[in-house]
Amino acid sequence: MRFLGHIADADEAKSIVNGLLGALPSGSHLVVADGTNVIRGKAFEQAIAIWNEAGSIPYHLRPPEQIARFFDGLELLEPGVVSCPRWRPEPSSFGAPAEVDEFCAVGLK
Repeated sequence: MRFLGHIADADEAKSIVNGLLGALPSGSHLVVADGTNVIRGKAFEQAIAIWNEAGSIPYHLRPPEQIARFFDGLELLEPGVVSCPRWRPEPSSFGAPAEVDEFCAVGLK
């Protein structure tokens, strides 16, 4: 497992993922979950800015389109890149789970 949230440059993060995938045999899965600002927008960006200013390991939000790039060349499993609670949720009488600013996906090599 590798933490990519501290890497601001999208191409650098993609290179790390490609390096990890290169070492894996066919049939392996890549699972990525990363923070976005799709749901809470500016409020979440401000919270992350406060986190980063506090001296913690910096975190960089990624749009879902950037998260999807990690799966280039892989078979992206359904439902694709979605808010984590919406990735194959169990049926519920309460309807679909609420979305959060953490998007995820699974790809097959």
